[in-house]
Amino acid sequence: MAVQLGKRYKDEETGVEVLCIKPGEGELTIDDRALELMQPKVLPSAD
Repeated sequence: MAVQLGKRYKDEETGVEVLCIKPGEGELTIDDRALELMQPKVLPSAD
């Protein structure tokens, strides 16, 4: 799994959130748990 530039990752158990500033191969983990890719927040339109 590749870490993606500009994406946020989160560990649900600890609440830790990470913003990736350098992409690369590998996996982000905490205590042998993989961090999950967070979905972008939907913002209201500015009409």
